[in-house]
Amino acid sequence: MKKLLLFSLLATAIFSFSSISAEAASNAIGLGNYPVQVVAKKNTELKDERGNIIKTVSKGEKLLLKALKGTSGVINYSSKEAYIPLTDIHYIQLVNGSKIITSDEVAAKLKLVSQMYPSLTKLKMIGSSVEGRSLYSLKVGTGKKEVLMDASFHGREHMTTNVLMEMIDTYLKAYLNGTKIGKYDVKKILSEVSIVFVPMVNPDGVTLAQGGKVKTSMTKLKAMNNNSNNFNRWKANINGVDLNRQFNVNWHLIKTTKPSFKEYKGKAPNTEPEALAIKRLIDRGDHLAYISYHSSGQLIYWSQTKSKFSRTKKLVKGVSSTTGYKVMPVTKKNEPIAASEDYFTKVKDRPAMTVEIAPYAGEASVPLKRWNNVWKQNKTVGLYIANEARNW
Repeated sequence: MKKLLLFSLLATAIFSFSSISAEAASNAIGLGNYPVQVVAKKNTELKDERGNIIKTVSKGEKLLLKALKGTSGVINYSSKEAYIPLTDIHYIQLVNGSKIITSDEVAAKLKLVSQMYPSLTKLKMIGSSVEGRSLYSLKVGTGKKEVLMDASFHGREHMTTNVLMEMIDTYLKAYLNGTKIGKYDVKKILSEVSIVFVPMVNPDGVTLAQGGKVKTSMTKLKAMNNNSNNFNRWKANINGVDLNRQFNVNWHLIKTTKPSFKEYKGKAPNTEPEALAIKRLIDRGDHLAYISYHSSGQLIYWSQTKSKFSRTKKLVKGVSSTTGYKVMPVTKKNEPIAASEDYFTKVKDRPAMTVEIAPYAGEASVPLKRWNNVWKQNKTVGLYIANEARNW
């Protein structure tokens, strides 16, 4: 009886080790319309769902990853699903910044890199949008110190998401390959200071502005859009609230209007789940600096810290030097009003800025033709901020 029990336990252990578990299979994460080309880091085995070896994949062989299951990647092989350990492959290109990046793509790609590089990244769900889309932060690096960067507070400003996703893509590859980006030693910097990225604060608004499918009735949305069908200009969240007018810093000074495609502050501070998620991230975090990316004007807005003024001023000038963007003066006419950057400065007394990445685009999204120049200007901004924070 003891021998039979021992054999049963041993067989169970062997099967569990060599196969994809039922739980993992049921929790598959599909990459949908965003498969990723990967390359084998070493000779590794491709298995079926029972753990049987199908073939040996040679180092350098390219595959198309279509989904994730547990710690394995899923590919199609001979018209069937096959599995390969995520730790045995590298992605070749995570995103293409010259094209629109959707909320679904952001979610899929962040999950991919977090599982592919678990020792180098940490993915957190920090909240949900009005329509239930997940809001994520991804920490890149092993450094105990942290800086924070976010994007797409405004729906039509989704090119800012492209910037942060390209940073994640580029910085990870440089870290893993031990290469520099410009003058920056990426591995050295991120081993001391991690960067926390929130690539899309407003996924509902972005989806609407990109022409995607939303749950909210179009009749309601059209009424908030001045009866226009032009949703490319939409800035607000899906409730018609401007998320960057939701923070409790001189919120009362903003003229009360009504739900709209832009500039409505809401009934009170932090009523919207997306703004509340960022507030909580700021409150609970120990980020040494903060950059919020917006898209139109090639300007840098900032607020004066009380005890870290010289540090803030140096950081703002450094980002200006890197990007070529104009630094806006801090005056009475330009006093902090209800933006996330203003809130960070108020509660943390640390450097923060709002960076507008492209020439003024009017009531519209920044044209994709601007991408190459935008990326060139911003490629090293995250590394610059993290590198400065090493000495704080």
